[in-house]
Amino acid sequence: MSLEGKIIAITRPEKQSNELADLVSKLEGKPYVAPTLEIKPKQDKRLIKRLLNKILDGEIDFLVFLSINGVKILFEFVEEMELKAKFLEALRKVSVIAIGPKTRMELEKNGITVDLVPRKYSSEGIIESLREMDLRKKTVAIPRSNKSSQHLGLDLKKMGANVLEVPVYEYAFPEDQSRVLALINNLLQEKVDAITFTSSSTAVNLFKIAREHVSIDDFTRCLRKTVVVAIGPTTKRTLEELGVKVDVVPEEYTIQSMMDSLVEYSALGRNTSRAK
Repeated sequence: MSLEGKIIAITRPEKQSNELADLVSKLEGKPYVAPTLEIKPKQDKRLIKRLLNKILDGEIDFLVFLSINGVKILFEFVEEMELKAKFLEALRKVSVIAIGPKTRMELEKNGITVDLVPRKYSSEGIIESLREMDLRKKTVAIPRSNKSSQHLGLDLKKMGANVLEVPVYEYAFPEDQSRVLALINNLLQEKVDAITFTSSSTAVNLFKIAREHVSIDDFTRCLRKTVVVAIGPTTKRTLEELGVKVDVVPEEYTIQSMMDSLVEYSALGRNTSRAK
């Protein structure tokens, strides 16, 4: 089974697109990289410094990482402050949670022991894993993006936890939007077989850019002739709210599973060929 000759659009940030592009190529598909967002560290570091101080002072019980980005950017700040040794020492007294295996690997690469990875690699999976714990009077810190869903924090509060959500990075529009505009044009011309979305923000940004340049009704209509792939239920829900029918969602929320599910979708007789 393969994606032989299929053009697969990749909307995730430039620095994170290589792994997915390689998977598409190994499946004999043609990766089409058109990042709809960029990831940038927060310029205002005051909240990050507050989080770091609370960790160093032993005031955090759980530290939840929702992405590799959160790990990398928090560690960049720690190293900038020359506090890495103290930070690692303080984390020995904190229960560290990684949303998935890639995030866990990034944490372990930096010398951090991960205490929990949920069976489902999602915010919902984290909540399911913590339900049997007594979180009353516990403080849960979440380094995240400026656009992360609020559901995790709200659910943790319902379980009695004190929640500290800290935006350590932000999603922004790509400075160079030429590739996104070309993608929009190619979608309208039905030259793309499938388009992948690895976060809600990749979808939201694509639609915001499309609205400024083309008829959004035409754009939404053309996506019905393209196989739409979402990495998980949150991204699927966002796409549906934008008026898009999602064709493929993997059971495991990883890019490998996403590509496996796309191959299976094709093999079961669904049409991943461009409409003529």
